[in-house]
Amino acid sequence: MSDTAQLAGRHLRLMSRRPSSIIGAIVLPLVFAFLFFTVLNGVMERAGVDYAQYVIPAVVLQAMFFSAISASVWAAEDASGGMSARLRSMPISRTAPVLSLLVGELVRALLSLVVLVIAGYGFGFRFERGAGYVLLFVALAIGCAAAACAGYIVLGFAIAKVEQVQAIGGLLYYPLLLVSNLFVPAEAFPGWLQPLVENQPVSRIADALRAVSTLGHEDLGRTILIAVLWIAGLLTAFTFLAPRAFGRVR
Repeated sequence: MSDTAQLAGRHLRLMSRRPSSIIGAIVLPLVFAFLFFTVLNGVMERAGVDYAQYVIPAVVLQAMFFSAISASVWAAEDASGGMSARLRSMPISRTAPVLSLLVGELVRALLSLVVLVIAGYGFGFRFERGAGYVLLFVALAIGCAAAACAGYIVLGFAIAKVEQVQAIGGLLYYPLLLVSNLFVPAEAFPGWLQPLVENQPVSRIADALRAVSTLGHEDLGRTILIAVLWIAGLLTAFTFLAPRAFGRVR
């Protein structure tokens, strides 16, 4: 824990000195929230969808992926710049470099979440189920960020080249978000694609975020359970792989 805390402090200091980290945590999520709401709100209202309640959870998940992509870049920079090799030669826990990146990016993800929820209230988003469900909303969002960051940290250490990590990270990010129900309902997709859209992890987590923030959703418990199982499964797999990817950095 001491190793992780010290390395997480280093990561947060480095983030604070890099303007792109602040832009990615605050500015970009706000821009996307504004653009999606402005462009699609009228169309979705005519379809009977309260788009503020629909899109804010989606942009929150998008912001969690921004943190995950950032984690992969930091991991690749440490691997290619020699920092990882230096840490491996020191008497520290092998999990500490991975956990420190995860902690730093989760702080950034929490900042993004707070900013987006505050902005969402300006668009008309509300937590309609009470304070307990607000905490559940935060837990699901940060859990998703943890799972995504862990996966992208594996990618960063495994590839260890910033440009390639950014390219491959984008190839994973865009299909997951675009072939999902984040910004439009699954019914808007071709019939043959709808089962994939409805059942992939990003859609399931988005369903849970909407369910805990909006009244009227059926099968609330089942919706939350499916999202939690996705998050737990992915987080377990990636946290198992990440120290091993770090251990193979040359």
